[in-house]
Amino acid sequence: MRRGVLVAVALLLASCAPAPSPAQSRDQPQTPREPVASPLTVDPSNPPAPAAAPSDSPHSTFPLGEALASARADFDCDGRPDQLEFYAVAGSAPDGLNRLARLTLATGAVRDLGLTGMDGISPLIGIADVNGDGCDDAIVTVGHGASTTWTTFVVYDGNELRRVEEEGKPVMFLFGGSVRHGNAIECRRTKDAPEIVARATSDYTSDFQWDTVEDVHHWSTKSHLVLWSTSRSVIAVSVRYAEPPDPARYWGLSCGDVRFPG
Repeated sequence: MRRGVLVAVALLLASCAPAPSPAQSRDQPQTPREPVASPLTVDPSNPPAPAAAPSDSPHSTFPLGEALASARADFDCDGRPDQLEFYAVAGSAPDGLNRLARLTLATGAVRDLGLTGMDGISPLIGIADVNGDGCDDAIVTVGHGASTTWTTFVVYDGNELRRVEEEGKPVMFLFGGSVRHGNAIECRRTKDAPEIVARATSDYTSDFQWDTVEDVHHWSTKSHLVLWSTSRSVIAVSVRYAEPPDPARYWGLSCGDVRFPG
């Protein structure tokens, strides 16, 4: 009889104990999920941040607005055409990014790159091999001044879509100008070394001379430039305000078949 009473008391105490919580009932606690990194890179007009790893997902984490420009070319040198598209970013985006360059390779892989750019202008100037690797690259405008076009290069380095950098910062070169000053960009190869040449000239010192600076940049990788040399010269003219010989050399853009003025 006493044993039966003890069993009944034990059962009563067990029924009064609180039930285990769902977290306590699992064998192991849940591991918090890591935040997903944005595939957009930081634009040069803002402090650089670590670039996110490329993604094969065809969708950016930011909503896309209107299509701005596109081109078909062989960006990865596999002999097949790839598709490069530029979109406006709809709504607000971090770090002032308002454009997206999207490269869809013939394999189906997708690479995204965030950019900034002025409204009302097409981002794509043209397609040419700017770094001498035999693959197509994009010549892109990120804005303009009163008389110059602010220009950069977007390349596929075999893994990611990148804006070309120099000394850790995205590059920007100018072409165009006014009757008193000019800027020019030339893609060229000398002694089997591909180069980007940036020229600037002005006649502010004298109406009869043009003070000219020429910077030569060499490629250290497919997406990185280094300043190789800087030279200065004076071009004399016999007529006040006359342009120097071959004005396209000092006011134009020449990269492959992309030429301004044409």
